Amino acid sequence: MRNFLRSMLLTGAGAVLVTPVLAQPDPRLGAMEEQLRGMHAEIVDLKKAQTAASAAPRVGLDNGRLTVTSADGAFSIAVRALLQYDYGYFAQGRAPAGVDLSSGSNFRRAQFGVTGTAWRDWSYNLTFDFGGNGLESPGYIYNAFIQYDGLKPFGFRIGAYTPAAGIEDQTGSADLIFLERPAAVDAARNIAGSPARNAASIFVQDASYFLSASITGDKVNVGATRALATPVYDEQLAFVGRASWLAVNTADAKWLLDANLTHVFKPGDTAPGIAPLPGALNNVGLFSGPEIAIDPLVRTVNTGGFDTDTVTEYGFETVGTLDALYVQGGWFHTAINHRNAAIVSPDFSGWYAVATWSLTGEQHPYDPATASFRQIRPAKGLGSGGFGSLELKARWSHINLDLNPLTPAASGGVIGGIQDVWTMGLNWHPTNGIRFGLDYNNIKVNHVNAPATDISADAVALRTQLSL
Repeated sequence: MRNFLRSMLLTGAGAVLVTPVLAQPDPRLGAMEEQLRGMHAEIVDLKKAQTAASAAPRVGLDNGRLTVTSADGAFSIAVRALLQYDYGYFAQGRAPAGVDLSSGSNFRRAQFGVTGTAWRDWSYNLTFDFGGNGLESPGYIYNAFIQYDGLKPFGFRIGAYTPAAGIEDQTGSADLIFLERPAAVDAARNIAGSPARNAASIFVQDASYFLSASITGDKVNVGATRALATPVYDEQLAFVGRASWLAVNTADAKWLLDANLTHVFKPGDTAPGIAPLPGALNNVGLFSGPEIAIDPLVRTVNTGGFDTDTVTEYGFETVGTLDALYVQGGWFHTAINHRNAAIVSPDFSGWYAVATWSLTGEQHPYDPATASFRQIRPAKGLGSGGFGSLELKARWSHINLDLNPLTPAASGGVIGGIQDVWTMGLNWHPTNGIRFGLDYNNIKVNHVNAPATDISADAVALRTQLSL
């Protein structure tokens, strides 16, 4: 009993001595609590920052092109630019009185615009051009369209643009191998296509095929040019169609086949009234230049206008690539239905052939969106361990705009001229987006029944190009 009481007294005394010690707070625990509170606040702030960042638009530079995309990817906008500065020199031989192919320089194209997507399934393009053929422009609409992409592989486009009318036609201005398109292509696409054309299109495409159908009218800038010349009371109505098939598609070789068709249902009226006046020249005619666009608006071959019911143009083109070799060719035919049955309805044709060789081994990449080939992209750019890419090129272009040249015009004779242009040159791409193109042209234009109007010239032209 005595031992039990002693134990109880010792335990009570120990508890009295220990209790004050345990009741005092440990300063280390307080510091840890403060650190935990700080870490929690930092985590909360970090989550808020991540949420805000995920909702902010993404900004990037795609090969130098400023692009802004919404966080959900439904909207985007990209700034685009194309500058082409040309200098050309003509050494003229034969020429009719008053014709002097002028040497000089100009901005062939000075395009600025925006492209992008809207509400995920829509896309758009708004581009203005301040360049020109021989003379710069104060600015006009080059592209202005909206497109619906929600039913792929089908697409729908409406506005002003270049309706699909062949391989060379749909090769972008920045991707042209030569400074200008061949005369046969230029004449054919200007009937009812070419840039700034009012149009509505439906198309379907994937990696191996492209089909399109367009209804076209006049050009958006045609009123300004014709207001001081021939007024248009009802604009032209036409169909432009194209079919392409990539028959061979391997890493080393490609073969593209293409056919196009243009039909003008109703030429633009040049006089007021329900129907054009008999014998009144409408706005349908074929023409082209010397394939160097330095001299302002020179037309080395030109049929003039026709009193026309309908016009039908069709053509075939092909491209083949094998490693560094690139070959391309095309043939085009145009038939014009004259309203006067006593006059022969004329028809004209033209063709071209191209061959290039990449000295540095690069290939022209295929673009399934346009069923055409793009410019070479250097494997090693200047300043990045290489010199860029070098490409040798050659082309023969022919167009015949003569018809029964020994027959008087009143009976259907047409002296539009026969033009042959040999072109050789070199393309240098020091890096993506920069190109220097040097072309030498040998130009000959013959008129069977009017030799005094024949033209011959040698020309050299250099293009400096920036594309973003």
